[in-house]
Amino acid sequence: MKKIYTVTLSPALDVEYHIDKVSMGLNRTRSHTVSAGGKGVNVSRAIAGLMKKYSADASLNTVFACGGETGELLRLLIEKENLGRLYPVRCALPTRVNTSLIPDSGEEIEINAPGTPVGDGIYEIEKTVLSGIGNGDVVCVCGSVPSDVGKDYPAKLCAKIKKAGGVAVLDCDGEALKIAAEAEPESAADLIKPNLSELSALVGEDLSDITPEKFAGCCAELPFSSVIMTMAGDGAMYYSKGEYFTAAGEKKRVVRLKGAGDTFLGAYVFARYVMGEDSRRAVEFAVETAGKYVAGEI
Repeated sequence: MKKIYTVTLSPALDVEYHIDKVSMGLNRTRSHTVSAGGKGVNVSRAIAGLMKKYSADASLNTVFACGGETGELLRLLIEKENLGRLYPVRCALPTRVNTSLIPDSGEEIEINAPGTPVGDGIYEIEKTVLSGIGNGDVVCVCGSVPSDVGKDYPAKLCAKIKKAGGVAVLDCDGEALKIAAEAEPESAADLIKPNLSELSALVGEDLSDITPEKFAGCCAELPFSSVIMTMAGDGAMYYSKGEYFTAAGEKKRVVRLKGAGDTFLGAYVFARYVMGEDSRRAVEFAVETAGKYVAGEI
């Protein structure tokens, strides 16, 4: 049975406040929600939903750090969602809380706290993953790193995953992604999934006028076996060892954007590694699934 692991080093409680409009000073909200957040958790959420829908035979494992009362609430929320087998790694400090203010019109305001320090918990996370995987099992290392962990850690963990025979999927940005791109091909992540702005920052070039050929040229200079660049409603571009293609997206009414990229990645991993689809069909399936998520259809 295929094993899928998601690793969230820096999860958060996501608190969303809904409001008519934002003003300076006091804002009274209309409603609010509290949910378990973190890119890896979101990827697990997408995979769990698809496994249930398609009655897929695979083992989903969700690994995440948590600490204090906020961490306990995070754990309880994840537990209620049935995101496979859970590996909550206890840390000394309380799990961070991220806050969003969502007006009926205008842009959402997000306040994200720095990643909660994990201390020695980082070794338990690593041990949990490396002792659990076998040849061909997939590990998705997602999101930002805790404040006490080096930006090079995601790249180091991916190298260890590959050495253990696993497939290393990396979804991060900024300095951590730049460091990962400096790895030798034999130790670099098997797959990364940047969006357009993240890939632009990685290669140091404005890619707003991106073409499939230009995308392929950028990816050919990177050490990763495969790159998928998401482009919101315009779909995604895929590159692997000289092969590249575009999967077009369907324009839909946008109900939510947060978590769309994570839903895409979860859908791709499910289609490619659980259902055994080829890369093109897996990307098309991921584009379709993410589009439904954004439109509030799933």
